[in-house]
Amino acid sequence: MPEPFYSAESFYGQQRALRFEADVRDCEVIGAIPRELNGSYYRAGPDSQYPTLDRDIIINGEGMVSLFRFEDGHVDFRCRYVKTERYKAQDAARRRLYGKYRNPYTDDPAAPRLDRDNTANTYAHYHHGRLFALREDSHPTEMDPDTLETLPTWDFNGALESTSVSAHPKIDPVTGEWWSFSFFAHRRFDGDMMLQVIDKDGKLFRQEDFQAPYPGVAHDFAVTREHVIFPVMPMTVDMERLTKGGDFYAFDPNLPAMWGIMPRSGTTKDIRWFRSPGAFMGHVMNAYTEGSKVHVDCTISGTNAFPFFRDVKGQRTDPMKGIPTVSRVTFDLASNSDVASEVRPFPGAMGEMPRCDDRFQMSRYRYGFMKTRDGIARLDWETGVRSLHPIPDGSAQEPVLVPRSPDSAEGDGFILCVVNRLGKNRADLLVLDANAMEAPPLATIQLPFDQPMAFHGCFAPRTSSGAQRAKAL
Repeated sequence: MPEPFYSAESFYGQQRALRFEADVRDCEVIGAIPRELNGSYYRAGPDSQYPTLDRDIIINGEGMVSLFRFEDGHVDFRCRYVKTERYKAQDAARRRLYGKYRNPYTDDPAAPRLDRDNTANTYAHYHHGRLFALREDSHPTEMDPDTLETLPTWDFNGALESTSVSAHPKIDPVTGEWWSFSFFAHRRFDGDMMLQVIDKDGKLFRQEDFQAPYPGVAHDFAVTREHVIFPVMPMTVDMERLTKGGDFYAFDPNLPAMWGIMPRSGTTKDIRWFRSPGAFMGHVMNAYTEGSKVHVDCTISGTNAFPFFRDVKGQRTDPMKGIPTVSRVTFDLASNSDVASEVRPFPGAMGEMPRCDDRFQMSRYRYGFMKTRDGIARLDWETGVRSLHPIPDGSAQEPVLVPRSPDSAEGDGFILCVVNRLGKNRADLLVLDANAMEAPPLATIQLPFDQPMAFHGCFAPRTSSGAQRAKAL
């Protein structure tokens, strides 16, 4: 019997499924596309394939990858579901087979167990000429960067020893290395983690196991030129709760947030753990090392930042207290203390989805970008000034900076950001001048339909993508 569609609980209220794949050649453009902007902007997010459970959560939706291709002033659009084993099983059955997020005890008896949790819905990641849809509890799913055809999951030619690769890769702009980690690397769900490093050509050459202080959530992490930082937040896993049909995660207010810091030149045996009581981290903007101090710029809230997960007593946490602010968390490695030495909020920087100029990842930098309730903001860490591009009639998604040229100054380029036009059932892609955030968009690419919320994406310049892909394949 057909089931009703329920809206999923999201970070920003309820979200309904859109459930369609589309192509638009020569999108409508208001304004003019900058001549320097040529390449592909990829995004990944969740969109339920079939009716979900009542009170389902947004991160349980099937992966949808979208592509805006810029070419000499023209823009083409395409979006496709990631055809994972999970997707194909439900497609063949023509109904929902899988239950709650990461809880196989709630599945239909007919649901295949193979790659059960891989929805490939979190990050569209481009590296060494190849496109991957990432999900933090699974292996990367490769996709054709031109057609968005789903290719097999990728285990680095059999070298991958863990069950997962982080959905928040960090690309070293100097070496081209892809730094990653796996949490619940062997699915013991006791805090088992692993450091992973892939070279610029896609070869996995470093894998090191380690143990977190407790089985919490490790969604994002940070890398500097000298250190690697593994944040573990107090959203804990309890297998007994799972067997009873409960949630995979529950917030434990009695546990502090933990941060493991190791030297890049060392090993995971050198990790030193720090606490940050009352500082719950969501996403990282950037990080850098300054003498004995490690600075991590990230979204920080006072309590549970995932409002759709309850606490360990089954109670809802106050969503207003979970609203994050971009903050600088500092750890002094010369101190004998195991507590973060400072948590300094950036004035007025309430919001999420922080990004920086990726050419300055892992080093001291000046500019960051983020979505806010009111629009899209640029943060100037030198002056403390927050510049805003207001969006009074829409909701911004993650902003991504595309440099004007490979050697342009930091922050000199274009901000790409999808905006859902509230009440109009359509979405726009804005092209902003990153040096003039308050100014009107340089261009607005109008889609004749709405888009689901995407989590994270990237831009691949046209000048390098073809040659890199040919070499990789």
